[in-house]
Amino acid sequence: MKGVGERNPPNFAFPAFYFPAENIASYVAVQPLRDMKLQAFTLCFWIQAQNRGSQTILAYCTQERDNELVVTVGSAVGLWVGGRFVEFPLPHKSEEWLHYCVAWASHSGAANLWLNGAVGREKNLQRGYVSQAGGTLVLGKDRDELLGIFSNGFSGWMSHVSLWSWVISHADIRALALCRRSELKGDVIAWGETPMSLSGGVVLESDPSCQ
Repeated sequence: MKGVGERNPPNFAFPAFYFPAENIASYVAVQPLRDMKLQAFTLCFWIQAQNRGSQTILAYCTQERDNELVVTVGSAVGLWVGGRFVEFPLPHKSEEWLHYCVAWASHSGAANLWLNGAVGREKNLQRGYVSQAGGTLVLGKDRDELLGIFSNGFSGWMSHVSLWSWVISHADIRALALCRRSELKGDVIAWGETPMSLSGGVVLESDPSCQ
């Protein structure tokens, strides 16, 4: 298991994670910068996927619930909050680098997806809910806490993963998609700074997402 994040260069210079398709056990364990008791969040990331099926980008599970907070990509972007699910259909499939942001706010139940800086149709999910703290946070796999196994693995490249405990502005999301705000860093996951451990053959490679 390889650790990264504590002595790395700024997030704009940090390499991408490559998840090999041939290794179903590959994932990245994350030590969040704050607890995961969230009343809102924004998750942004760049990916270049090698598989068109449903793949897990981020999964947070607790002993009580596997799908406390899960984001998947495929023919649609799936979002689980507190075990409830919505999905956002994608307008096209691409094997190129794409920028995603997914946001949710408890006070309204509003959930949104931005793809390359453009927002889609708003969904409603888990109004009034607060996610539970004390769980396990990973990238690239969905973990079944009760069975101790991982599934729905991501294959391809993943970069600039950031998680905020609030809904960031449309302007900031557009700027991130245009690679103009490298100083924007999540308070839960800050790319290139949050301690992470690579397992199952995940490797660091040069990051062309913002070139």
